[in-house]
Amino acid sequence: MLPLLRRPLAAAAAACVLLPAWAQAQQPAYPNKPVRLVVPFAPGGPNDVLARVLAQKLSTDTGQSFVVENKAGAGGIIGTDAVAKAAPDGYVLCFISAPFTMSPALQADMPYDTERDLVAVTKVAESPMVMMVPSTSRFSTAQELIDYARKNPEKITYGSGGVGSTPHLTTEWLGALTGAKFLHVPYKGGGESIKALMAGEVDLLIDSITSTAGAFASGRIKGLGVGQAQRAPQLPSVPTFAEAGLKDFSVTHWVGVVAPAKTPAPVLAALHAEILKALKSDEVTKKFAEIGAHPVGDSPQAFGGFIHDELVRWKAVVKQAGIQPQ
Repeated sequence: MLPLLRRPLAAAAAACVLLPAWAQAQQPAYPNKPVRLVVPFAPGGPNDVLARVLAQKLSTDTGQSFVVENKAGAGGIIGTDAVAKAAPDGYVLCFISAPFTMSPALQADMPYDTERDLVAVTKVAESPMVMMVPSTSRFSTAQELIDYARKNPEKITYGSGGVGSTPHLTTEWLGALTGAKFLHVPYKGGGESIKALMAGEVDLLIDSITSTAGAFASGRIKGLGVGQAQRAPQLPSVPTFAEAGLKDFSVTHWVGVVAPAKTPAPVLAALHAEILKALKSDEVTKKFAEIGAHPVGDSPQAFGGFIHDELVRWKAVVKQAGIQPQ
């Protein structure tokens, strides 16, 4: 049996179509009461902002409140666990991001099974990850920095929001791909790591464009590469990773929606349709663009497959980096 996260939307739609008319009549319209959208991180960050834009549009379109609930802690595990254990009726959802696929590699004992206890709905948005250095850095290209890090192991320091954070594992993956050896300097949060880069306390940071727009505007940092197929409109002079010679280094900051396993297929289909409708609206597209993100809206099958591949990827990165699960 395929994991729940990899089951296609087509199956959900087919199940709905094949139900006898009387059975469909027993399924109430969705949504018919407020929906909780759990963001497993503190308010104010990029994930929270994107979730609130989506929730506002869904509330307007459906006539029911989609309420963002921040439930932070343990790198997103506490909030996600609450959703995994919620009633599978479509009224408690989780707004996930990369830590959802990183945590299983970092934790020796997870309170839920990522692929068994939750079902994919759709990837909501992506924004590019950016390789950044202080504006005073001697390096003007990504290749210069990597060549130096190969020849001078652990002489290049890089910041992150903590062990197991997206910038941490992303930079470790870059090292694994290129043979460069960097020295990790963890901070207490993403904001602190950005401040450290601006002050020249660390040599390198790889983080999302949604988190670092203000730092770029200050003129105290410069970009060496962005992780998407085309250059970012916000940083038109910064090459893509492919242009910078890092063709295998493809990474973005992404967010998406999952629901508790065993949520009825008609509910999942209705939810998916409403989210796609919202993502295609000019209102959401414009607001996402303002913070450097673009809507995705893929199928549950595609999103589930993406999640599975990310789980495999980060498990390998954690093992190669010698990070011991806690």
